[in-house]
Formats: sequence, structure tokens, C-alpha cells
Amino acid sequence: MLRSSISSNESELLDAATPRHSLLSGRFKQSFAYVTLRSRMPGIMLQVIQTLQSKQPELVQEYGEEVEKDLRVIIESVERLKRELSRDTQFTLFHGNEPDKLEWNAFLSELPHPKRSYFRACWMHAECYLYRRLYSFFENSRLLHNFDYFADLKQEDLKLSGVAMQSLAVATRGLGKNFESFSKLMRINLWSNHYEIQLSAFSHEKLSNYVDIDLMAQVAGLDKHLLINESTLVWNCLMKAKGQKQIVVEYICDNAGFEFFTDLLLSEYLLEHGLATQVRMHVKAIPWYISDVMERDVEWTVSFLMQHKQPMVSMVGHKLARMMAEQRLVLAPTTHFWTGPQPYFVMVDCNIELYRMFTGSQLAIFKGDLNYRKLLGDYIWDSAEEFITCLRGFRPCNICAMRTVKCEVICGLPEGVADHLLRVDPQWMISGNYGVIQYTDSLKCNCYLSSPPSKRNS
Repeated sequence: MLRSSISSNESELLDAATPRHSLLSGRFKQSFAYVTLRSRMPGIMLQVIQTLQSKQPELVQEYGEEVEKDLRVIIESVERLKRELSRDTQFTLFHGNEPDKLEWNAFLSELPHPKRSYFRACWMHAECYLYRRLYSFFENSRLLHNFDYFADLKQEDLKLSGVAMQSLAVATRGLGKNFESFSKLMRINLWSNHYEIQLSAFSHEKLSNYVDIDLMAQVAGLDKHLLINESTLVWNCLMKAKGQKQIVVEYICDNAGFEFFTDLLLSEYLLEHGLATQVRMHVKAIPWYISDVMERDVEWTVSFLMQHKQPMVSMVGHKLARMMAEQRLVLAPTTHFWTGPQPYFVMVDCNIELYRMFTGSQLAIFKGDLNYRKLLGDYIWDSAEEFITCLRGFRPCNICAMRTVKCEVICGLPEGVADHLLRVDPQWMISGNYGVIQYTDSLKCNCYLSSPPSKRNS
């Protein structure tokens, strides 16, 4: 049984950056993990409480006054979780209606005793645990067990992106099947968070100047910060499959909103040009990391696009709906693996069905920072270490990772690049201003695979 009330003194944490060749951890006060656990996560929990308070009249109207008891209990639970985090207490097991509680409890019980509290655990374990605990309060309520407290934020992001969506919808019509178009779409997809901000700065009167994809790629203006661009290898991977009866691309999604819109445009391009016969999108089973895509977000997004006042955006929405009806663009079966604490190299041990699904696919595209952290195990590798080595044996199919850099986990950089960036931009690893498109194929060999790690908590 895990104890839940062991407090720790702030002075016991180390005033240092996370050392190389170790797991990211809030134990190191100069790490982004520490900042997140000390400041960002409490802020997110406060935001959830404020969302519930502001929506109380609406929820009472929908469910009746009985929902007020649920709200009271949930808010108290969130406040208690905030206190537990601030005191660095130990993780507690799940005992409610959580469908994945057996897997979580097994994982928590296997953690080494010194790594069972928020600031001493691997950051990925602690952060995932916090988001999982948060949703468990709703799962164990009487009336709000399906409530998505991040839904409004995700929807608002897309609603505010009208200029950018219209521009992209126009620019991506009639693209040819060539590497240049494919590469630009990939880069726009990678930079979508920054891109939406820059593109939306232009007025509707100037929109006509930004409907060409070449100009739009320039508007993004961020390619000088693309540290690794292996989109040529991704293109070659898809071209090698030409003529195959079935070419499946697994798409492991990240954020909803405008970023997901660009995911859909890239998927549309793959399907339209026969680079894939099916794109299978993997989304989260529960509200996750504020903005991650869930099944209901996919449905809402396509419906929103279809009903959009801009004809070109509406046309894109209807085309995507047809592709979904034809089972060319599909949602993968829901799994809690994506909202678990494990690195991806343990997929073969803890979710063999998912692993087998991937082995039949031509390519898996992993989007976003958290997916990258899980691919690399939240481990501080040498920045020049090869991508395939850092995957630690996880290569069920050809793999592409597209990610803007938001934490200290990175690999595959040319020798000396990380040191140079640290000198010219000390915050480069957490700013989100730099990105990578990395690739490795499933047939590539590496001596590291002769003795892959087997402990899921290592």
C-alpha cells in the first residue's frame, strides 16, 4: 500500500539542472519539471475549479440541483490534490470507477520507494498521474462522469482561428503530389501553434496575399529554428509503399483546436494523393494536458468546419466527413495507453494489441512534446545521440516524430549545436521556438537493441 502523507522539505530539493543521463524530475529546481510542478500544475487545477464555478448555473439547469453536491465534492478533491502536490506527498492508488485503475495501481506499486512522490518521481510519471487523478474525481461523481473541463478552451482556440483556417483551406486546394508541397505541409503542421498567431495577425483585406502555400510557409517564418528536418526520409518511406493495396498511417495526435485542423489537412493530403489508403488517428480517452484531442473533439471539429461561414473551410469539413464515412480517415479504438505514465518502449509488454496494430502500418507520426518525451522515456540523452537509440527498441513500424521543443529532452542534433544554442538562447529548450522532424525506419539496426531495458519504470 502506498502511503499518502509523507511530506518533504523544500530544502531537500537540489538547486541544480537535471543532470545528463538521468530522468527529468522536479527534484532539480533549475529544471522545467520543477517549474511545472511548483507553478503551472497548481494554476491548471485552479483553472478547473474556476471553470466548475462559472458553469454551475449551466450545469444545474442541465442536471438539476443534485449536481451541486458533485461540484462541491469535486472542488474539494481538486483543492486537496493541490495541497498534496505542494507538500510533495506520495502517490495514492486508485480505488474508484477508473477503467484503467489496475494498470495504474500496478505501475505505482512497482515504482522505487524514493520515486513515489511528485517532486522525486520522474516528471512524466508525476505529471501524468496529476492529470489522471484530476479526471478520476469526475469519473467517481454521480452526474459529471463524462464532463470535459477543458472543452471550452479547445473549442475557443479553433473559433478564434478563422483567418488562419481560411488561408490554409485556400492554399491547400489543388496541391500536387510532390515533395515540395508535402514538406511545406509538414512544416506548417509542426509550427501550427506559432503559425496561427502570426497568420491571424493579418486582416481579412490582406488575406488574398496569403493564399499561396509558398508565401504561407514564409509567413510562418520559423524554419530557421527547425533543428532537424528529415521530412525527405518520411516522403521516401511513403513513396516506397506505392502500389501496395493497403498503406496505413498511424497519427498519434496532440492538441485540439487549430493544430488539429492542420493535422486533418496533412491527413487529407496523404489520402488524396495515395500516400496512404487510410489514416488512423489516435486520440486521448480522457481530458488530458489541457488541449489534447479526444473523440468528442474530433466530432465537434468536423461539424464546426462543415458549418463554417467561409465556403472554403466548409468545403474542407464536408470532404473530411466523406473521408470518415468511407473509412479512409478513422479513429483508432480508444485506449488508456496514451494517458498512462509509461514510455512507449513498453507498449509491446503492456498493450500488445496496440503494438500489433502498429506493426501492420507503413508509418506512425507522433505529434507534440509529450509524445516525444514518451518516445525518449523522459530521459536526458546526449543531444547528439541517434534517434533510433533513444527509442530503446520501440520500432513496430517506421516512425516520425514532429515536435516543438518545450523541455530538456532531445536527441539527434549535430555535435555542438545544443551548446551553441545554450550560449545564444539560454531558454531554447523550453521556449517552444525550436522544432524537429525526426524519422527512423523499422528495418534500421542498432547494437543497443541487443540488450534493451526491460523495467517499465526505469
